[in-house]
Amino acid sequence: MIVHSTVASANDSWYPLSRMLRNLRHAPLLALFMAGPISHAEEAPPQYQFPEQFSERLRQINSRLRQINTEIQSLPVMSDIDARGSHGFHSNFTFGSEDNWFEVSWESPQTLDGIAMVPTRITTQSGIRSNYGFPGSLRIEATRHGESERFILAEIRETRLDLRRGEPLFLDVQAAGITALRFIPESLLTLPGKDVRFFSLAELMVYQGQRNIARGANLRANFSIDTEVGWNIHYLTDEQSSLGPPELPLPGKSLGWHGDVSRGATTPTWAIIDLGTPCEFESVRLVAARGDAPIKGPGFGFPARFHVEVADEPADGAWKLVWSSGDSDVTNPGYNPMTIHFPSARGRYVRVSIDKIHTTDAFATPRILLSEVEVLHGFENIALSRPVSTPDSFASVAHDATRVWSRAGLTDGHSSTGRLIHERDWVRSLSRRFDLICERSLLASEQARLHEYWDNLRVATIFGVLATTIIGLLIWQVRQRLHARATMITLRNRISSDLHDEVGSNLATISLLSEFGPTPGNLDDINRLSRETSLALREIVEINLASKRARKPLPERLRDIASLMLREQKWSFEISAFPVFDLEQRKHLVFFFKEALHNIIRHSKARNVRITFETTPPNFRLLIEDDGLGIQNTSSDAVAKLYTLRQRASSLAGTFTVESKPGEGTRITLLFPNQSCQ
Repeated sequence: MIVHSTVASANDSWYPLSRMLRNLRHAPLLALFMAGPISHAEEAPPQYQFPEQFSERLRQINSRLRQINTEIQSLPVMSDIDARGSHGFHSNFTFGSEDNWFEVSWESPQTLDGIAMVPTRITTQSGIRSNYGFPGSLRIEATRHGESERFILAEIRETRLDLRRGEPLFLDVQAAGITALRFIPESLLTLPGKDVRFFSLAELMVYQGQRNIARGANLRANFSIDTEVGWNIHYLTDEQSSLGPPELPLPGKSLGWHGDVSRGATTPTWAIIDLGTPCEFESVRLVAARGDAPIKGPGFGFPARFHVEVADEPADGAWKLVWSSGDSDVTNPGYNPMTIHFPSARGRYVRVSIDKIHTTDAFATPRILLSEVEVLHGFENIALSRPVSTPDSFASVAHDATRVWSRAGLTDGHSSTGRLIHERDWVRSLSRRFDLICERSLLASEQARLHEYWDNLRVATIFGVLATTIIGLLIWQVRQRLHARATMITLRNRISSDLHDEVGSNLATISLLSEFGPTPGNLDDINRLSRETSLALREIVEINLASKRARKPLPERLRDIASLMLREQKWSFEISAFPVFDLEQRKHLVFFFKEALHNIIRHSKARNVRITFETTPPNFRLLIEDDGLGIQNTSSDAVAKLYTLRQRASSLAGTFTVESKPGEGTRITLLFPNQSCQ
């Protein structure tokens, strides 16, 4: 309900409640994406772990929903049973909405602080209509004393007829000097099958504090259907509506006074209330009981005729009549209270005498049923909790396992269904409850949209993770295949290079020697080269194609190479503690060693060779010395051989130095780290 006021704003917009959307659970894959249960309009607010953890707006909504449900529990509930009051005001059938206004006015200026309107609830051929003729939006215009122009006091833009079940609409306003209020509907529904509109209202309350100043005010309308049963503009202020008594849902133990049925329908009966001391009062309010409803209908047991008397002492002849229904039956108010106003009276004892009991049908035993009798001085019930006496043969009688009928129930402050409260507080609380339900409805709709968004995000995230995982696996498989192919190509290139470096030259030399014929020297060279080639092939296979560990320790392998290649020289091999190298480093070290010895055999003409392998933390040093010719020139062949040694040294991440003088031999030093230990 949206209200705009030039004096004060009434209850602002409140928000919807709908059923929560589906609850998806994917805990096995993502425990983070867990949601709570769905919620309903009349249930406690949901306690979500996700996605409330990530959404500030959802945290605000859930917090507000908890506040709303807590507040609603303390508010009165509108009865689902029609209290059977008068219908109220009914305008003419028109094509426009604003022609259906009505007005309430006073002879003297009034100060207002609240306005309440109760929609009409009637039963038609199509069923119960809770908001019969109630506008979707309306405007309230006011006239101040001494002014002829009306001003807008309040505008109700949305009365939420989709959720309203006949709940009263209460507006908090502050205005002084008001002499008239005009209620103008702006949006009225059409009758089914007819393009006509009408305005209907069951009850109007205009408050000064707790006082309803609409009662006794002047009423007029552009048009009012006053000739049909139940419809009259003056019914707007007769205290009769479909709502029933003003109460909180806190029933007492007693349902009220149940008269002795043995007294019959025409035998007078009475109830005397002892106020304790002489008091002044101006009205008496009677509230019907609901014990036998809905079997007998609203208002069953309410007296048809009665009168009110007052006395200082309950003696015969001391009673003074203050009000009487006379010879006509009063209109049965149903479950609504009936307030009897009279000039101020004073006395200690108040007697309500029943002159005639309603008879509903031939099958119902006439009886008196009243839930409460209030003696009012202003707005104070001075009869509350005061002793009651009746001519009945019993003080109380059981109704069921928990409730009783008792004469004391007439002044216990309870109707048959709840604790009685002030009318203004009651209609304001009913209106507040409806506003909270509207707010809760709108918040729950927003909550549902947010949860749908987070559910969609969660599902998208799950499928995204799955898709990313699958794509990642496919990419990993392709990369593995490409890596395996690249590794194979690298291995082939390395084997080719090693075969070319180690075997190719030896085979070419063997082929060349074989062309010179079988001389003893050639045969020895061919034999030596063949063994050297065989050793090289084993080395290549062992390093490139064998398992992760070589078959022979590296020191022994180097000794075998030296013994094979240095057959014509005297050589020594000195080695300290020898570490374990990985296969790649082992390969480059062996090839460096063989290349260095090969240069000695081919070029140095040395007689003695000294090989030393020692540890110089964190590095290792290979030292090869010979007493040959030394490096005599810088021929391209010698430079090429040195280039090969430098390449092998680079592959070992080491440094390579050569010290040589003509005729004084050559000293080759290789310094490198053990990469397998890094």
